[in-house]
Amino acid sequence: MNKGSGNAKNEFRKLARERILAMPDQQRREKSSRVVSNLKSLEEFSRAKCVMVYVSKEDEVDTIRLITDMLKSGKRVVVPLVDEGSGELVPCEISALEELVAGTFGVMEPDQKNMRIVSMDEIDLVVVPGRAFDRNCNRLGRGKGYFDRFLKRFGKGKKVIGLAFSEQVFEKIPVDENDVKVDIVVTESSIIRRDSGETRTSINRKKFDVHKLATTSLFTALFIVLRAIPAFPIIGVPGGSFPVSDAIQPLYGVLLDPVHGATVILLGTILGFSIKPPRFLYLDFLPPLVNTLTVSLLWRGKTWLALLIYFSVLTAFMTSPFSLLLLRLNLFGLEVELPFHWLHLTAIPLSLILIRLSSFKLKVDRIVLKFSGCALLGTMAQHSMGSSLFEYVYGLTGMINREGFEKIWYMVFWIYPIERMLLVLASTLVGVPATRVLTKIIWRSQNPS
Repeated sequence: MNKGSGNAKNEFRKLARERILAMPDQQRREKSSRVVSNLKSLEEFSRAKCVMVYVSKEDEVDTIRLITDMLKSGKRVVVPLVDEGSGELVPCEISALEELVAGTFGVMEPDQKNMRIVSMDEIDLVVVPGRAFDRNCNRLGRGKGYFDRFLKRFGKGKKVIGLAFSEQVFEKIPVDENDVKVDIVVTESSIIRRDSGETRTSINRKKFDVHKLATTSLFTALFIVLRAIPAFPIIGVPGGSFPVSDAIQPLYGVLLDPVHGATVILLGTILGFSIKPPRFLYLDFLPPLVNTLTVSLLWRGKTWLALLIYFSVLTAFMTSPFSLLLLRLNLFGLEVELPFHWLHLTAIPLSLILIRLSSFKLKVDRIVLKFSGCALLGTMAQHSMGSSLFEYVYGLTGMINREGFEKIWYMVFWIYPIERMLLVLASTLVGVPATRVLTKIIWRSQNPS
């Protein structure tokens, strides 16, 4: 950028700032309210499940009420954190405004001690501020380039919306190759769109593809190795054992999006057959896949999809001709009937309560609550899927008859709750610190300084 261009940009920044500060506070608040109302009317906003939005300063369109409303409506809210070391914006999810602290340049941002970094893949829409815009949706920021660098890496086909007062919109502003256009500019009185045919560069797509390939290879190799290491035996399955990899499946669900996580589990299981032969007619990938997929959807706020998967595998388990719905037991001299699947049904509200509690400001670490809640439902879904495979494969092939299954389930009834709680504990102890470290590493590898 030449000096003349820089001076011209600064003139527009200065003029826009003077216009904003000239407005009385009440007028700015009223205009902010109308801008946000116009934003909410957009189909792009209504459709978005995960929105990254800036936390406003006093001379910007106010987004505090917008963030509150999105959290109440169930949208996932992501806000930027400035990484001064790399000069990049880091997208971090929040569950409440109380999670924000004063950060770089006096802007409120997530506390770095508890930040939850999200992948760009998960973000459907980005809402950005700007010092000045024009009718072609060009944007000038404050001159530091943080949002421009971030938007250059943002996914193709996803929308970027700029919020502004009408006083900040000019007929034409000076820009150069470092300035990234937005798709829509929303003011209190207008909605300005640009040509949707403009595409991102193929270079960014190649960088993304290389990153995705490297991540897939690394996590697949780790899964293969850990799946070959036995942890403790499976009751009723001769020679069967739970692998160490069971403890990291929720971690994969947290770090990777549903499709990416499922792909890694599928590849890791199939490629690992040479080390650990299949026991369930080459369908051994289904239990860990269900676990990772359930956790990934829950972690990303797609609760209904996660519950759909959970209920599907639970139904398959409960309706199997080899399952026991009720067990007749003698407890303290009394004959009682207890439901075998009691923990499967209890896991649903317990998991959702833990996840919900993670949105409140408590003494307990939020990420511990959310991770353990997701891991609980994930491991129970895995148990349903694994038990169904066990029954259908061993039962329909005649390896175990009905009486044999009854004996097994009577033994398992006392063991599986302990076994599942131990897996949740192990997953949480491993997953929480790993999530904090690996999200930073993955982010930096995707966004080198």
